[in-house]
Amino acid sequence: MRFGVVVAETEKAREVSKKIGSFLKERGHEIVREKLSRSDLVITLGGDGTLIHAACEYAALSIPFIGINLGTLGFLTAEEKDGWEEALKKIIAGDFIVSERMTLEAQIELETRNRKPEAIYRAVNEVVVKGMYRVIDLEILVNGQKFMEVSGDGLIVSTQTGSTAYSLSAGGPIVDPELDCFVMTPVNAHGLPVPSVILSPDDEVEIKVKEGSDISMIIDGQQHTKVEEGQSVKVTKGRYRVKLGYFDKHHFLKALNGKFGLAGRFVK
Repeated sequence: MRFGVVVAETEKAREVSKKIGSFLKERGHEIVREKLSRSDLVITLGGDGTLIHAACEYAALSIPFIGINLGTLGFLTAEEKDGWEEALKKIIAGDFIVSERMTLEAQIELETRNRKPEAIYRAVNEVVVKGMYRVIDLEILVNGQKFMEVSGDGLIVSTQTGSTAYSLSAGGPIVDPELDCFVMTPVNAHGLPVPSVILSPDDEVEIKVKEGSDISMIIDGQQHTKVEEGQSVKVTKGRYRVKLGYFDKHHFLKALNGKFGLAGRFVK
């Protein structure tokens, strides 16, 4: 079996990577660190960010990505750092499940008759249009129809996977990861409260920048691209799905409980 390995730039990750390399080679497996297209499966060593970045970049490969968490509690990683050896044994035995998650694609377009979209950006968690320093005014269209206006810090369009990331901190709902959808969440909207809205994954969301400066489109919290007043960001369901591997079909519910202590909130 050929194992791709993606390692976060930390001493702990490099240390675990060496141990994993030795463990797999002793059992006759091949380690792939650069050309991941040769891999049957990819292991990421880091946190949710490491897993998301790798799975998104190589989504077209259509192979499973399994994250070993080396930081704080992760929603997306499958195992904690002390359990890497047991995790590898399960992977070798084929004892894991694969959860396929939708992605997003975003394009920045000029508000002119002859629109020429720029590059296509892919996200696993979310696409954010946000003013860096001042309030911005946005007009939101769904399938070409005006849906709402937002005046505030910006707008998040997330997948179900991203519902536990930035969208959650902005007041958005938590969505089951097996349910494909868009979650549209305003960020610090001014005036009357503007609720989060869950949309069909087949919808097309267009975010028009009506007024504002120093505005960025942010992809999965990592990639920043400038958006000018008068431009639009179009968000659609991505053509690729990412495959995330887990050892427990109840992983998501257990991660939620670990984060929020949901099972221990009753006062006797």
